[in-house]
Amino acid sequence: MAKNHQLVQTKAQEKIVHIPINMEHDSTTLINQTGNSNQKSNHWPTIILCIVFVITGQSIDKILENFYYDQLQRMDYNSNRQNDGVWTQSLLQTVGFPLLLVPLYIFTTKKHNQQQPPITSSDPSTTRLVLSFSGCIGMLLAGHGSLSGKGKLDIPFRVFTLIYTTQLFFTPVFAAFINKTKFNRWIIISLILAIATGTLTSFSSSFGGKPDKTEESYAKGSWPALLSGVYFSLVLCTIENVFRRTESTTRKQSFSSVFLVVISSSFVATVISVVGLLIYGEKHDLKREMNEFLKGKGAYVMTMVVQAVSWQIYWVGIVGLVFSVSSVLSNVISVITSPIVSVLVVIFFNFMNDEFDVFKGVALITAALSAAAYLYRFHKENRN
Repeated sequence: MAKNHQLVQTKAQEKIVHIPINMEHDSTTLINQTGNSNQKSNHWPTIILCIVFVITGQSIDKILENFYYDQLQRMDYNSNRQNDGVWTQSLLQTVGFPLLLVPLYIFTTKKHNQQQPPITSSDPSTTRLVLSFSGCIGMLLAGHGSLSGKGKLDIPFRVFTLIYTTQLFFTPVFAAFINKTKFNRWIIISLILAIATGTLTSFSSSFGGKPDKTEESYAKGSWPALLSGVYFSLVLCTIENVFRRTESTTRKQSFSSVFLVVISSSFVATVISVVGLLIYGEKHDLKREMNEFLKGKGAYVMTMVVQAVSWQIYWVGIVGLVFSVSSVLSNVISVITSPIVSVLVVIFFNFMNDEFDVFKGVALITAALSAAAYLYRFHKENRN
């Protein structure tokens, strides 16, 4: 009995001694995992730079897209040529991806030189994960590009903008189901203000490729506009899902994963767009368009090249925002830049005597408030 009593005492003492040590060890491990595991450094500089990329890329592209259709004098087109350039514009959205190989190489080389831990964002398993999703994302990108191009040529641009803004309804739904995103009041306020921005912009938007009264077809143009918004929302949420999955295989994510996602998915989208261009005979239109371009062949080529470059700037910004924060913020920033583009179109062009009106002014205010609401929420989370 004495031995049994002594044994019980010893075991009890061992528990008392070992539990605090184990708790301290677990606490330290937890801090290391949450504090250093997947932490993305320099959040705010990255976010600001990505927002600048989105605004710059989208503004340059929309100005040149207006210039492209304006110089082709679409008023001379007949019904058979109504949707000329749909696959060409889709191709321009992704064909410039080889330019991103340079920053991808720089980021990857920098990581290796810094002697990061064995598992990084360039880990083969992470690369395989990104490439496995690139086919899905690429198909969505190609679908988004062709459908948005068709929608803009079949219905008035104001109607297209209003329908396309519905992506702000789809993205939160997809984000909640696919990525289990949680929403608080600041995100909801930001989304409401972004929807208001898109709606106000639709009242005062103009577009060089707008159809005339005889070309308008709401039945043919409304569903592509709606589907293009759905596809864009799926692109953002799928990309966020890829980044969330890579967090489980990497100790620290690198911005190089942004370039890897854009390059791989753009390659797939480019192949699909080229096939679509060949099937619908737009390869014959390219030479004719070059010869008919009012500013000359050199201006035509430069317009196409700069459009392709600006799209890559835009996609790096959009995917970078998904990487840094979420697909919802990325979608919000994409929509609220529309009034800035609308104002720039007024400055560079004069479609239908377009001017800076009260709708554009209020849209700029709601856009700023929408961005401020979401970024304030992000700041509060980081501070906590």
